[in-house]
Amino acid sequence: MRYCGDIGVLITGAAGFGGSTLTRELLAQGYRVTGLDIVPPGHAFLLRRELSNPNFRYLWKSVQDIQPGDVDGHSVVVHLAAQSDAPLAFDSPRYTVMQNIEGAVALLEAVRQAGWVSKLMFAASGNQIGRARYLPIDEDHPLTPHNPYGFSKAAAEMALGAWRLAYGIPSIVLGTGVVIGPNMRREVFIFKWLWDALHGNPIVVEGGSQTRDLAYIDDVVRGWILALQAPAEEVVGQKFFVGSGTEHSIDFLARACRDAIGNEVPIEYAGFRPGEEGHREAFSVEKARRVLGFTPEHSPGEAIALTAEWVRTLL
Repeated sequence: MRYCGDIGVLITGAAGFGGSTLTRELLAQGYRVTGLDIVPPGHAFLLRRELSNPNFRYLWKSVQDIQPGDVDGHSVVVHLAAQSDAPLAFDSPRYTVMQNIEGAVALLEAVRQAGWVSKLMFAASGNQIGRARYLPIDEDHPLTPHNPYGFSKAAAEMALGAWRLAYGIPSIVLGTGVVIGPNMRREVFIFKWLWDALHGNPIVVEGGSQTRDLAYIDDVVRGWILALQAPAEEVVGQKFFVGSGTEHSIDFLARACRDAIGNEVPIEYAGFRPGEEGHREAFSVEKARRVLGFTPEHSPGEAIALTAEWVRTLL
């Protein structure tokens, strides 16, 4: 175990899928961690063991209400709190914008007023680049969102860049496509497909030709920690993709889910979600490999198989 007891890390959205996994790994490595989330402590089931850890403190509040005092004592801040579901953003675009843009600005202001923070890390989304202008997509690709959720995340990323240039906020952007694994959000299509296949229901594919970079949670968290531990001068002001570095069609992934469950349920096709047709996620992880030493250890097929094992335990 690496002893990091003198380093405090503040994680917004700590009760969620990525936040809880990152919290668990950082505590295992000896960091002091503060988790902030709107989930009441008694309902933060993914943190049920961590809540009793003396190196963990839980703040039950919204990131919109974060104060400089909440940031004090933390040299690293990881911003994961967000309205993370693209389908909800279609029906609640203003709510999504409020959560994702105003939340980012509130955090930036708290960090600015708190004083010295060595790194502010932001979880970006593949939806921020909805229409690739060239492939593979690298970190210099312009943000071209194609739906309200992608817009809200792109605006949040731009806010980090603006506050860095104006006030010297030491921001780092870490982008991924779709992240899956045990305890993943159940509104994500991969979970729905595995669940439906397991229960003998048809898999419903919206579109089919659009593509995704599908990454396993352990790989993504390892990428975040590599950025957290890297020398600040090598990563501050930089963006890194820490996904699988591979591109697969939605149709291919649906069939992989069916194969992982081993149940030949029918695949039914519906129309594309708004703005989704033509979306591609062909991200390059070369920069993360070169600068961070990041290499994904799980292929998308392995990620689906491991997630399917967890889904089976939910029966």
